[in-house]
Amino acid sequence: MSAWQRLTAILLLALPMMATAAGNPQVVVQDATNALLARITKEKEVLKKDPEALNRLVDESITPYVDVDGIARSVMGQYFRQATPAQQKEFARVFKQSLVRTYAKGLTSYEDQKIVFKPYKAGPDPQKAQVNVDVHASSGQIYPVTFQMQVDKAGEWKVRNLILNGINLGLTFRNQFGSAVEANRGSLDKAIAGWTPDTKAMDGSSADAGKPNKTAKQ
Repeated sequence: MSAWQRLTAILLLALPMMATAAGNPQVVVQDATNALLARITKEKEVLKKDPEALNRLVDESITPYVDVDGIARSVMGQYFRQATPAQQKEFARVFKQSLVRTYAKGLTSYEDQKIVFKPYKAGPDPQKAQVNVDVHASSGQIYPVTFQMQVDKAGEWKVRNLILNGINLGLTFRNQFGSAVEANRGSLDKAIAGWTPDTKAMDGSSADAGKPNKTAKQ
């Protein structure tokens, strides 16, 4: 199973967690993980056969707990300020659609991996938190995952970024979007219309994965 599929499996289990900003975020993660795991186990055969059911489960289980607009703004980087409000809105829509489709493809890759939550340590900013998880594969290899979270205006925890086995997804996607704009000779409309995350970067097969470039400054 690829690193991207491992990410998908863990993301699906651990994302429906930030329903409230109250309490220890790690406790919220663990409780919601158990609930979603039961649903995945119960519906796995149906999910394998029905792509629309997969998309629905991802949309229900992930997107409400992700700051899609905030992440899309970060992925656009310096181009967000150049974009019109219509372009900003369209990229957020396309970005959300790409997340749903990408995660849906990896949903059935969950294979009862062992999930170990690291001790939670609150940071100096009460509006931000990190939940660190170790994923133990059947091969014995351990993959660290860090969920970077932030409290939104409604007082709810939302995912703002993920770091998988040392790869910063937000920065990786920002690099990819910057490259797409360059490849389309500066056309934001074309870069947005053709946006699809390069998941090979999640497997470490992209030499530029997570590295800043001149159009995607951290």
